[in-house]
Amino acid sequence: MLISMPALDKVSSLIREVSTAEIMPRFGRLKAADRWQKRHGSVVTAADVAAEEFLSRRLPDLVASSVVVGEEMSENRPSLLDTLDGDAPVWLIDPVDGTRNFVDGREGFAVMVALVVQRQAVAGWIYRPVEDAMYVAEAGAGAFRDGVRLRVASVDGGLGALAGSLGGFLRRRTDLPGRFARITASRCIGVDYCALADGEIHFAHYRGVSAWDHAAGVLIHAEAGGFCRSLDRTPYRVGAPGEGGILLAPDPATWENLRRPIAEALAQRPAA
Repeated sequence: MLISMPALDKVSSLIREVSTAEIMPRFGRLKAADRWQKRHGSVVTAADVAAEEFLSRRLPDLVASSVVVGEEMSENRPSLLDTLDGDAPVWLIDPVDGTRNFVDGREGFAVMVALVVQRQAVAGWIYRPVEDAMYVAEAGAGAFRDGVRLRVASVDGGLGALAGSLGGFLRRRTDLPGRFARITASRCIGVDYCALADGEIHFAHYRGVSAWDHAAGVLIHAEAGGFCRSLDRTPYRVGAPGEGGILLAPDPATWENLRRPIAEALAQRPAA
């Protein structure tokens, strides 16, 4: 489906506007009533809710017939994700990714927005409010941080030369981290994607693949020259990945070198 693309800087401006109005005033100043637990135990704050409501009102004006799916609204209405299979362009919103860091007064959080058409991201934005750093990509047009083109890190050496991000089980319960030069634990997927696009880390693996967590980041990484597949080698589709989670690497050869040890380590996970 062809759509009329919005001006990327207009979306960036809205994201900065909501950060100034709803997110940063609450950073380090949350009251007890401004934070609570979701049903599955993760924390949500008044900043998440207010930022999502703001963007949900403003983003549809930029693309005709577009709809919004946000992380917080989907908590009580999971059927909203079915719109990803429809013809309407979908704005996917993660209003405060890294909410635990935000609650703890740590700088590692981000706002993530993607424009998705039939489960393919056509544009993506990740904003780091504390650093005032805006990462933007449009399919086929490259990825940029504050106007500077991004390129993923080049690879020089084997697995032992690579830095990357792994989930909690692989990081804490297997010997996999010892095979790499460095493993990070940012507690924020948006921060990880920025590090991948900046060339600060080489790879990342995610078992959890919620649509709003990855749509923008996978596109930014791809437009910066990176390679992503599910562990079963199928291409990533927003909210509908293949088996084993997704693995991001600088190039197909490095991806193949990473796939086997990660899959073997995951096989050690006890059956649910």
